[in-house]
Amino acid sequence: MCAVLAAFVLLPAACNTGGEQRHFTAFNNVDITVQARGKTLTGSAADKIRALITELNAEFSATVNTSTVSKINSASAGDSVNISERFKFVAEVCGKMYEFTEGKFDPSVYPLSVLWQFSPNFPVANFAVPTDEEITATKELIGYDKFTLGGTWATKTLDGAKIDFGGALKGYCSDKIAEIMAADGIKGGYVNVGGSSINILSVDSLSIVHPRNRTENILTVKLSEDNLAVSTSGDYEKNYTTGGKTYSHLIDASSGRPAETGVASATVIGRNGLKLDALTTALCLFSHDFKTPENGELYKFIQKILASEDFTGAQVFAVCVNGEEKQILTNKKQGDDFTLNDSGYKIITVRV
Repeated sequence: MCAVLAAFVLLPAACNTGGEQRHFTAFNNVDITVQARGKTLTGSAADKIRALITELNAEFSATVNTSTVSKINSASAGDSVNISERFKFVAEVCGKMYEFTEGKFDPSVYPLSVLWQFSPNFPVANFAVPTDEEITATKELIGYDKFTLGGTWATKTLDGAKIDFGGALKGYCSDKIAEIMAADGIKGGYVNVGGSSINILSVDSLSIVHPRNRTENILTVKLSEDNLAVSTSGDYEKNYTTGGKTYSHLIDASSGRPAETGVASATVIGRNGLKLDALTTALCLFSHDFKTPENGELYKFIQKILASEDFTGAQVFAVCVNGEEKQILTNKKQGDDFTLNDSGYKIITVRV
């Protein structure tokens, strides 16, 4: 292993062992970087990646009118929409993560994302904060339990309810591309989908970008294992600032408003990109207690993650900021497992 990765910013390989870097595009101009080391990606594998991207767009895009998601969103309550086995699998995993995260990860939050003008187009020049009445009315549409999956169909119980799997799909995409690479005989390198969802075949370390200074890395994490998935979510990824206040794209379904939890970014390293994407979204929506961290929602949810068999061996890093208060919650040990690059942050160790 002889490469370094950065979540949200990808650093070049530290050595050249052959191979190549290829770029693909998916999900409304999201860049996908495929770095193969030791061998080049075959034309057949590249074609399989393009086919996968086309299929995922056709099923999961919330902005393509003919997609399965769009058909569900435009359908009337009670109408059945045909779905594939893959769609059912992704939707069911997202349902389990909806329950595990206590509703913080919620694909049905899409009507609120539209209300706050983070979709279908971002950014918009005429951004305006929604009224309390608009927020209250839109909240009535939210809840993943309003959607039902059958063997080959999906339906919903409320007109106007809509879903968007964008909060987890990049992780699924990175995992599937990594499988194509492995089947192609590639043992080293990585897949980076949009800078926030990464699947690592083999690299030395991962640098996590500073949420308040995108030109710097806040942490460098040592990696001693191969075949890892990584997800990062942050309040800086998409936001609007108006009236001196910044509004993040991370929306809390319970309040109907962008999150104000004190969590600036969350990174999880584990084994399943689809689930990790859902986890990092949820982590940003749990409030952090800067005075007594162990009493806060965020600390307790990280404990829940670490105690779950689904996330055995997971590495969690939650960067929290509230004015001059700066903390990083993690289950790893400074020095042994990671290097802190900003001494202004205090490390809070989460214990199970």
